[in-house]
Amino acid sequence: MKTVAEYEKELRSLAMPLWGRVLHHLGKPVAEHGATVREFWHLLRAVLIRLPRRPWRRHEIAISVVHIGIGSMPIITIATAFAGLVVTNEIAWHMREALGTISMIPGFTAQFILRELGIAIPALLLTAKVGASITAEVGTMKVTEQIDALRLLGIDPVDYLVFPRFVASVFATACLTLFAVAVTMGCAISVAIVRYNFSILEYLNAVRHFIGLADIVCALVKGMVFGGIIPIISCAYGFRCKPGAEGVGTATTNAVVASTIAIILLDFVLTYLFSLVL
Repeated sequence: MKTVAEYEKELRSLAMPLWGRVLHHLGKPVAEHGATVREFWHLLRAVLIRLPRRPWRRHEIAISVVHIGIGSMPIITIATAFAGLVVTNEIAWHMREALGTISMIPGFTAQFILRELGIAIPALLLTAKVGASITAEVGTMKVTEQIDALRLLGIDPVDYLVFPRFVASVFATACLTLFAVAVTMGCAISVAIVRYNFSILEYLNAVRHFIGLADIVCALVKGMVFGGIIPIISCAYGFRCKPGAEGVGTATTNAVVASTIAIILLDFVLTYLFSLVL
């Protein structure tokens, strides 16, 4: 049953002209997302300020590393393994159709995996798995007033909730990026050997001419940036979660969507910057 206040609000909305109702429905989500963006920058600034400080909450960081890193290895292994199989077959087919040869499979495959595939897939999977988990956890704490209780006890929520997850996510994502690249490359090599009659030495010798230390450094930098963005966005939406189960669900969905878009945009920006520097 609706309350009196809800009835009054509904009557006011009906009395509002059409253009006013349209602006209201368009402006309200924009204002909410704008407030979340401000929350994101506030959390990012607060976390970066705390990086030089000691001591860190090592116990919470270790727990988060296990949750983010080890807990995500099975799904990343499965996804990147099949990605390596698919990308090798696709590149081989296109090279055979366009160039009439498959001799460049190792170089093109290694570059694509090390620069994009082995980095983007783990980041997007972590967004769906870890980002949703962090938002739901922080949002539930917000709804049940546990964050207010932390403040009453003199505990900074950023120190207790955001900072350990940020550090753990950066470290775990960097490790998972290298792991995903290794798994994807291993599967790509397997397809090249079994189906296209490459030898291991021939494949590795061809790869050596296409990738170097700079590519590995770029992959690590991208992984660390993506790993730092996910918990900040997730916590920002969690801190601004609305009451009720619907509020937690909406905040979780918005956090996953925002993190996915941020990763795609940052991937483009970082790739462009690396192309200018290297």
